[in-house]
Formats: sequence, C-alpha cells, structure tokens
Amino acid sequence: MPCLFCGSEEKLTDEHIFPAFMGGEIELRNGSCETCNGDFAIAEGMLKKETVTILNLLKIENRYGVVPNAPLIAEIRGMDMKNLPAFRDGEGEINLSSVVRASITLEGKKLREGFFLTKQEGDKFAERGRAQGAMITERDVPREIVIEAMYTQHLSFAFSLETRKVVAKIALTALAFEYGMAFARDSRFDGLRLARTTGTVENLGVLSFANEGIISASLRTPYQHSVIVYLSAGMHKGWGLVTLFGGLTYIVELTSSYNEPASRQFSIYYDAGTKTRVHPIVLADEMTLIGHVLSPATRFEDRQALDAQWFPIVSGFCSGNGIVIERASSQKPEGLTP
Repeated sequence: MPCLFCGSEEKLTDEHIFPAFMGGEIELRNGSCETCNGDFAIAEGMLKKETVTILNLLKIENRYGVVPNAPLIAEIRGMDMKNLPAFRDGEGEINLSSVVRASITLEGKKLREGFFLTKQEGDKFAERGRAQGAMITERDVPREIVIEAMYTQHLSFAFSLETRKVVAKIALTALAFEYGMAFARDSRFDGLRLARTTGTVENLGVLSFANEGIISASLRTPYQHSVIVYLSAGMHKGWGLVTLFGGLTYIVELTSSYNEPASRQFSIYYDAGTKTRVHPIVLADEMTLIGHVLSPATRFEDRQALDAQWFPIVSGFCSGNGIVIERASSQKPEGLTP
C-alpha cells in the first residue's frame, strides 16, 4: 500500500500511532514514506521540546530507552546562590553547572561572580582575575549543601499548530491501524492529510476542549494517551477524540462525508509508562463520548478550562510520588516543582 499521507510507494517506513518520544510503540507497518515521516518529525520535534518537563517528570522513555533531561532553575540554600543553571536527568538527579555572571554594583563598579563545580575551575577563574588586576574574594563552601530546584511546564504548547498536526496524524494513523490502509486512504479523510503541509490552525479541524463528563468516564493517569473514533452512518460524519498525557483533549473532524450503511467506532488506550495498549473501564461507548463533547457542556479552546482539567491528573501523580507541584501565579503558566 502507498504512503498514508501522500500516496508515494517509495521508501516506506513504519509510523507510530502515538509519537515515539511520548513512549509510543504501537506501529502502523509501512505507514508513511520518508518524506512525510520527516515532515511530521518537525512538528513532533517542536512538541517534544515543549513537553520535556512532563516527559522527565514521568520518566517516559523514547524509542532508545532514554528519558530526556529537563532544564532547572536551582538555588543553593545558605550561599545566596540563586537562579543557577541545572538539569534533572532521567534518574531524577539534579545536576548543576558552573557559571560566571557579570553585574554592576551600586557604586557603578563591574563585578564578576562565579560558581564552580570543581576547585580547579575556581582556581583558573581567580588566576585570570588576578592577572587582570582584579580584587578576588573567595567564599567558603558549606560541608553540606542543600539544593532547591524548580522547573515549569508551560501549557501554551497544547494550543500550537505543531501539536494539532500531531493530533491529526494520530487520528488518521489510528484509522489505518484499525480498519486498514485502503480505508484510511479514502478521499473522505483527505482533510486530515492537510496536517502534513498546512501552515494554519483553521485548516486542520482540530480543537482543544475541556469536558468534565469525558474526564470522569474513566480513571486517568498522565501516562495515558488515547484515540476514540466514531463514524456516524446517520449523520454522515466522523469524529475522533485524542487525549495526550491523560487530560489534554482534542476533537478532530475526521470526515463530513461518511456514507456507509453502518456506523463504526473503536478506541485505542495506551500507557506510555509500560508502553502497552491497555483496556480501562470506560463508563460510556464511543458514540456517547463524542456526543458529550459536541454538547453545550464542552468548553472549546479555553486555556484556563484545559489547565483546570489537566492539573489534577498531574497533581495526583505527583502527590503519590512525593513530588511537590504548584500552579504558578496568574501572570505565569502553571509550574511543576520536583
């Protein structure tokens, strides 16, 4: 079969339903050509960059079994050393970096301060300063150092064009995985194929939403990715619900010309922690869930509502793992503090 997105039969590659960097391992064999795979890799790369904090927090491994490092802002208690560059590695350990900063004193004098991980680095810094005639003041280092560190997960990525492209790809790839490439290649779903090339959000038919009924229909964890599809023979339309990290939810218009005599519906739930397809107890079928989303109870493209929906899911995970999590102030996006 040709590429799901462009129809090429050259250099076909396997396509993940959920991106590999999110822990996805369910594959559609020969689903895309190298060109289309590369086009979507750009969108996925930007999404990966914007979600490195949650990936690190949850210790979600990529296809190579690696948990990404997450940048931190660190402070050493008792040394008046704040805003130090650091990162949290895949094992949850905090790693500091040496840093030199320049500033101006109240008297207008130039001041350079350094924090160094080794005595050798500090000695070189002092030697260079003395050679330039600078006055050097060395600080004592406490025998025990207490490091406090924080990182922040911004929610803005959830509304980006790149995220919507990935969501549309998930929906179309799931259709091909469930019903076959020939079915998903049908022109009825050509609108989804725009995700590869479009430069505007409006062309995609992918909307973020918040709906309490959807969230309460099953137990959720931030490891959960899912796609729910309902193709209605009566309404001649099709929709997909895509969820990332347990609570970031999107509705995708799959087609407005579904003309088969029978409706179709299916769900794929995936746990990124165990990298397995799971089958949670859901208190409604796909048709009912889609109906909930299309009801007046849904808030579309509402950042505060989506934040309020997702935060308790991540917070519940953190509280069960001894991790302190706080919302940032109203002037800033939400924050996660390990």
